[in-house]
Amino acid sequence: MNKKLSPREHARLARELIEACGGLEEAASACRVKKSALSGYQTAHDPSTMPADIIDALEEYAQQGPIYSGAIAERRMFPVPAGNLADLACELSEQTLEAQALIRRALSDGQLTPREIDAIAAAERDAEAALDRLKAARRAIDAASPSPLRAA
Repeated sequence: MNKKLSPREHARLARELIEACGGLEEAASACRVKKSALSGYQTAHDPSTMPADIIDALEEYAQQGPIYSGAIAERRMFPVPAGNLADLACELSEQTLEAQALIRRALSDGQLTPREIDAIAAAERDAEAALDRLKAARRAIDAASPSPLRAA
C-alpha cells in the first residue's frame, strides 16, 4: 500500500497547478477560494490541503491535463519504476521531433494549409500527452519516496 502524500508534495502540486493557471490572481478567479487560501495550499507548513473541487476547477481552468489529480491517480493506481523515466523521456523527445519534422515539411512551401495546421495541432497534443506521462511518472516516484534532501 502506498503511503499518503506528504505536506511537501501537496504543496508542490498545489504550486504547479496554481502556476499553470497563471498565478494566484488567475487561479482565485477560477475557483471558490481566495488568494490567501490558495497561497496557503502552496506552503508545506500550512495544515490545509487543496480540496478536490478546487483541484477540479483549477485543472479545468488551466487546460493542461491532470496536474494534481493525475499525480494522485498515477501514484495510487499505476506505480512507475524509476527506470521508466528514461523510456518516457525518449518518448517525449520522439514526439517533439515528429512535431518539428511535420512543421518543417508544412512550411517548406512557405504556406500553411488548414490540413497542415490540424496535423500540427495533433502533433502538439501527442507531445503534450507524452510530457504529461513523464510528469506523472516523476510525480509518482517523488510521492512514493520523499527525500528531505530534495527542495520542496
